[in-house]
Amino acid sequence: MNSDSLQRLFDNWTRGWPLQPTSEPGAGRLADDPRFKDPSWSKTPYGRSLLSWYEMAGNASQQIVQLGAGLPPHQKNVWDFYVQYAVDALSPSNFLLTNPQALQKAAETNGQSVLTGAARMLNDLQRNALPASTDMEAFTVGVNLATSAGSVIYQNEIFQLIQYKPLTTNVAAVPLLMVPPCVNKFYAFDLNEKKSFVKYLLEQGHNVFMMSWRNPRPGTDSHGWDDYVFDGVHKALEVTCEISASPKANLLAWCIGGALSVSALAVMDPDERKRVASATFLTTLVDYSDHGDVGVFVDGPQISAFEPRVRMKGVMPGQDLAKAMAMLHAKDSIWNFYVNNYLLGESVPPFDVLYWNSDTANVPGELYQYYMENMYMKNLLREPGALTLRGRKVDVGSIEAPTCFVSATEDHIVPWQATLLALEMFSGPTEFILTEGGHVSGTAINHPATSRKSYWQKGPRTIDPEAWKDGAKKHPGSWWPAWCQWAARAGGRKVPAPKQLGSKTWQPLEEAPGSYVLEQVPQA
Repeated sequence: MNSDSLQRLFDNWTRGWPLQPTSEPGAGRLADDPRFKDPSWSKTPYGRSLLSWYEMAGNASQQIVQLGAGLPPHQKNVWDFYVQYAVDALSPSNFLLTNPQALQKAAETNGQSVLTGAARMLNDLQRNALPASTDMEAFTVGVNLATSAGSVIYQNEIFQLIQYKPLTTNVAAVPLLMVPPCVNKFYAFDLNEKKSFVKYLLEQGHNVFMMSWRNPRPGTDSHGWDDYVFDGVHKALEVTCEISASPKANLLAWCIGGALSVSALAVMDPDERKRVASATFLTTLVDYSDHGDVGVFVDGPQISAFEPRVRMKGVMPGQDLAKAMAMLHAKDSIWNFYVNNYLLGESVPPFDVLYWNSDTANVPGELYQYYMENMYMKNLLREPGALTLRGRKVDVGSIEAPTCFVSATEDHIVPWQATLLALEMFSGPTEFILTEGGHVSGTAINHPATSRKSYWQKGPRTIDPEAWKDGAKKHPGSWWPAWCQWAARAGGRKVPAPKQLGSKTWQPLEEAPGSYVLEQVPQA
């Protein structure tokens, strides 16, 4: 089909489509929908007719939603979610022949946009990948991402431990160990110089260590929750203290890294507890009674249906987790890029956060099954002695070190209201900071130099979210400086910064960011 044929096809559809909208274009619920902002939707009879019919389909979907009105709350949420997901998937914008903008682009490019989009789709299908959300060729870990200087000074089969080069003459005597989620790679904490939490902490005089989890290969021996607790967090704390010649370390953990760290602290014997000066948990659940938006995927039938795949592969594939997270906001995270990349044949701009989000990591199957069953399904982490790891009872009430929880108002993965419940479980003093933003944008990426957010602090000691927020003081800007002030109380005196990384026992193995984060692991 040549360009003249494409143009005639587009002209016939846009000028001669016989159906007319039942209302003025833009008058309904789709008026401000970014999917239909191109003039080809509102300025042509064909586009207006498609919008009219899609609006009627949306109205019909509301009647379908009502069919689930008598279901139990969880099943009702699942029903509503999948009905809306279907409505979004069937949008006329998602199909070439019912997207006037895509048809116009095809006519203007003599069909090249269609060929380009088809090639991209085939490539993504072969990789079992979602449509690209960023230019994947624009970034290289260790070159323009994760560039803070440092060395790997310890490794085992589960993780590498990185010590970063200090940026100040003196550093806090008590080192800081950062524990990222094992479902993502650590460099969200170190994207670039303008966003890096690692660099900011180094500038404040912290002696920073970072765990970099290994990306497990499908079919290899699986590691469990207890392995990640004892051979992961415990071992990292031990090595961090030994290298720093400090009896204690501060801990800062994020998301499932926080859950692992809570478990690690909750099984420590009295001598091991002395090793923890303070612990900070970013967007971390201890009470799993509220699953947030991800709760639509958390029930017995859905988890059981996925078990054979996890058991066969030996891992929970990182791409499967990424797809589940994308489904929660499908219009923005899936269909937006589907239309842009495939139907319009356009390129996506480079965006470091989305590159990190796309750089997925597998999770050991045994660890994933344990986490889902015991935390999400049974909510046992909060129950003293309900879990046992290597013969030790898990009791979060035994955690006496000062702790700080940092949560985000727009976090759809870990609701801040649920994280507040941990304040009544720990024995030691607790602090709670609430920041504006999301799971990543509010916590790991919130540099004071560029932050336009605010945060709340010093609320009353209560687990009532409204009462806490009403009683807390709101401050403009990033929470990072306030947290640094809190952490300084457990940071000890200032000592000369180490001139060399590692120690006689733990010699540097390779330069940061290390090899584990760079390993190309086949997707499961």
